[in-house]
Amino acid sequence: MNETLLLENGGKLSFRRNVGSKETEIVFMHGTLSDKNASKSLFLEDLCKKHHLSYTAFDFIGHGESSGKYTDGTIGIWLENALEIIDRVTTGQLILVGSSMGGWIALLAAQMRPDRVRAVVGLAAAADFTVDVWASFSEEQKKAVREKGVIYTPNGWTEEGDPWTLNLFKDAEKYLLLKEKNSLNIDCPITLIHGAKDDCVPLKTAFKIMDCAKTENVKVIVLKNSGHRLSEPHELDILETELLKLLPVK
Repeated sequence: MNETLLLENGGKLSFRRNVGSKETEIVFMHGTLSDKNASKSLFLEDLCKKHHLSYTAFDFIGHGESSGKYTDGTIGIWLENALEIIDRVTTGQLILVGSSMGGWIALLAAQMRPDRVRAVVGLAAAADFTVDVWASFSEEQKKAVREKGVIYTPNGWTEEGDPWTLNLFKDAEKYLLLKEKNSLNIDCPITLIHGAKDDCVPLKTAFKIMDCAKTENVKVIVLKNSGHRLSEPHELDILETELLKLLPVK
């Protein structure tokens, strides 16, 4: 059943939490323009029930059943959403599973809550994606973003397209992770699952995360014929296998 977490600024986060009997909890962070009811989230919810694990999924501000508009969101705002959920909703040791943009947020949250996060799993983790998106824009598009504050690019499934705001790009500069060796200050294990045919987040991003992570316990799993979504049954089977490896042995 969905619940609501009230924020100090008057915003509302919609979340769903199932409590299991084991101490480790899985927290799912969805990607841009997705939500907590996406197929990967529902798969993880069933997986946690099967293995008696607690599970929490939530909608970032501007997504799903949470308050606000997508175009008001930034990496900093969505990170604060994740920390609110971690601090006020979840308990015990956590494994953060982040899809696309949610993978970036999961890595940031792991840095800020090292005592709570025992592992991070990134599904096409889009760390620093704003850098690549900005670089892909033409000079005309960059000018339009600066002057209008937002532009829309075709995505193939909505008439309006994907919105890109100036606030998103400017705010993201404060949260870039992939700068140099050890710039990603995480000591816990990181597992990155990425499709070799991903046309949204380049495969090189997974290897950049590995190179920049402080921990030596980083695994990159490349799925030869997979794209960005990673929601096919065989892809979810790999996610399950890798998640179970991260649970404490008892």
